[in-house]
Amino acid sequence: MTPQIKRFLPAAVVSAVLLSPTPAVGGEARSVDGHRVTSSAASGERSTEASRRKRRGPTRGQKAVDGALRGALRARGISQGTLNDYRRLYARARSVRRRLRGARGRELGSVIATLEAIAIRRQLSSSRLHPLFLILRRNTEYWPRKPFPRNRDRVTFRGSELLFEYYRGSGLQVQPLANFKKANLMHGACARDTGEECRREGLRRLLAEMTRASSRRGGFRAWEYFFAFGGGRPPWVSGMATASGIQAFARASQLLGDPSYLGTAREAFKAFETPPPIGVAARGPLGGIHYLQYSFAPRLFIINAFLQSLIGLYDFAEITGDPTARRLFEAAEPEARAEVPRSDTGDWSTYSFGGRESTREYHELLRELLASTCGRLRTGVYCDTATLFGRYTTEPAGLTLLGPTSVVTGGETRVRFALSKLSAVQLTITRDGETALDEVRTFRRGTGSFAWTPKSPGTYSVRLAAKELRTGNNLRTQLTGEIESLP
Repeated sequence: MTPQIKRFLPAAVVSAVLLSPTPAVGGEARSVDGHRVTSSAASGERSTEASRRKRRGPTRGQKAVDGALRGALRARGISQGTLNDYRRLYARARSVRRRLRGARGRELGSVIATLEAIAIRRQLSSSRLHPLFLILRRNTEYWPRKPFPRNRDRVTFRGSELLFEYYRGSGLQVQPLANFKKANLMHGACARDTGEECRREGLRRLLAEMTRASSRRGGFRAWEYFFAFGGGRPPWVSGMATASGIQAFARASQLLGDPSYLGTAREAFKAFETPPPIGVAARGPLGGIHYLQYSFAPRLFIINAFLQSLIGLYDFAEITGDPTARRLFEAAEPEARAEVPRSDTGDWSTYSFGGRESTREYHELLRELLASTCGRLRTGVYCDTATLFGRYTTEPAGLTLLGPTSVVTGGETRVRFALSKLSAVQLTITRDGETALDEVRTFRRGTGSFAWTPKSPGTYSVRLAAKELRTGNNLRTQLTGEIESLP
């Protein structure tokens, strides 16, 4: 198998708490041949290690994994042949891990440790075996010799449409949101003129792989994340990713003429009826129903993820006429309508309800989702806020010099101004070609001031300039005035 590394900006998401030494940056991967790496030097180490293992016996994690496999066989969740394949893969992964050094070993070791931890907690159900052992196989193939990816790089393997994303400290992981976004883009390339190649069979293959990568959780089909993220312990689910999947299956059903996709999507609806930590249906900050980005974070209300959840359900209902999708959309949309204005700081957006401000990328994502919701519902709050958030990225800061117009020589005064958005503000005061004050400070939206003490009477020229700091578009504002210094 030949992995290809692709560079992307991070998806809409909370910062991961994943600590690891920074890896070297690699280029494009050439091949993953599925064979173990061997060397004469490593042979003796393996022999010694094998002797030690024989003496001390299997670890708690090994016992838990094997117990889960045997339990799945008894429950007829897997065949004897599949059990044997998984055992061989697990043994090979541990063998490869023992030979790897440094960051590569830690990455593969993290994947193995996650599998074992899920098994120890008795969460390694039959339905989770395929996605977890798929992740284990790809990491075992990748880490011995392939170029070290940068954090959040995406990797594909020959013969597969699945995207794996590298999370530092957690190895390569199947990323449901990224894969469903890819599926929606592939649909778009076929449904309209986007300039991209229409690959119907590629889309069919991707959705088949995503169906196999799903699991059962709380009685519904789920696309789970199998790594720790933002304080959440795996496995967890995302409302945004689930709704994007529902949307992708509905669109593909139309394009490819396959009604079975609708059944797959409907099996995921219960995620939006089940409270966290199993599902994503939570009581929102304003009292309505809010669909969570992260099932492990019931008090983190991320507005961009909520809107995408609603868009996915809305599109499914529009395409199919499905009453459950319509009900789930209508149950939560009033909460979103109420939350949207609260995300406006007056000059920017917030990432989450009552939380920090959005990064530039998340601000633009939110604007796009608001515009998308506006196009579907034609509701004022979505349309107006989308327009407003667009202006925040294109308009320079509004700046007003408030005074004073006259001061007393030798007495400290404050030169005051009003500012419409976060900016670096520079005040320059000159008299007869000489600079009396030149100072730069950062100010948020509102009023601000600089302290100044005039040394001699006369008329001083004032130049006030602002450069907004969020967009990187070099938007500047400048105004001038005069201050008379009296004896």
